[in-house]
Amino acid sequence: MVTIAICDDEEIQRNLLKKLVEAWAAGRNHALRVSLFASGKELLEAWKKERCDIVLLDIQMPDMDGMDAARRLRETDGQTGIFFVTGYEDYLVQGYEVEAFRYLIKPVSEEKLCGALDLFLKKRDGQRKLLMAETPEGIRRMDAAEICYAEAFAHSCELHTLSECITVKTGISALEKETEKLGLSFFRCHRSYLINIAQVRAVEKEAAVFPGGIRVPVSRRLYQELNRRFIEYFLRTDRR
Repeated sequence: MVTIAICDDEEIQRNLLKKLVEAWAAGRNHALRVSLFASGKELLEAWKKERCDIVLLDIQMPDMDGMDAARRLRETDGQTGIFFVTGYEDYLVQGYEVEAFRYLIKPVSEEKLCGALDLFLKKRDGQRKLLMAETPEGIRRMDAAEICYAEAFAHSCELHTLSECITVKTGISALEKETEKLGLSFFRCHRSYLINIAQVRAVEKEAAVFPGGIRVPVSRRLYQELNRRFIEYFLRTDRR
């Protein structure tokens, strides 16, 4: 399923974009969920509970403009595709600052919007690394980038993602080896916890902090190594 948030203070524009993305999804047989927001504040409030694959975001809005909303989104999310949809060309440089995927000028043409959506999904899926795991319901494929951390329970683990908690019939050591095979930036910070450094927001003496302020224990003897890897990861990604 593709999830898309449309944020524009004008109802006519919200509904127009909704029709365009619905036509795009129907033409490509994509399951789609669309959420509409009239302000950046509404979008950010909803973001605390559920995130989207793509955001179509107007820039000039009252209270909080789209550029400020995008900066706030990027504080906790580097994966979502931000598409600025605006009647002005003055914000192109600022768009690079928040890693906007596209900058579409109103009135948005269906051809340009559909082409941009297609390209985003193609690039995202090409970069996506999937983790295969057995759950009580059967084998499941998960986007490894969405996993925050794994917690060990006897011969199983709970995978805490950005949106849900999944029980898998895999021990934490086997899970650690699988993430190493995929070349993922995971780290065993405690005998019972395996964390995704890409989702860590801060490293404290006794905890790794994740979106929403969730804290995962860090062994004292592993704090220095985790802190080093955390710094190296973000220095590396900033240079890309």
